[in-house]
Amino acid sequence: MSAWPTISELAAELADDRLDGAACTGRAPLFDVDAAPDEHDDDRAYRLASAARICRGCPVQLACDTISRELGGRAVGVWAGRSRGVPRTSGRPKTGVA
Repeated sequence: MSAWPTISELAAELADDRLDGAACTGRAPLFDVDAAPDEHDDDRAYRLASAARICRGCPVQLACDTISRELGGRAVGVWAGRSRGVPRTSGRPKTGVA
């Protein structure tokens, strides 16, 4: 179990009216860093990038950014189109096909 709360847990804790109408409503696993513990790093990066694209047209993106700054380090996952608290991948970056 992670020491950090999930997006769903934070959202339930927040119940902040500023997030009413958010594009992510009902899609928390897409935005959560630890949605799938055995997920490959590349798959997680793709999923989080997809979540960030959803944020682009969100009517409450500015409020979401404000809330994420208020939460500081407790805001993990995708908030206002930005990944926060996402672990870095280990090893060397891929430079070509082997």
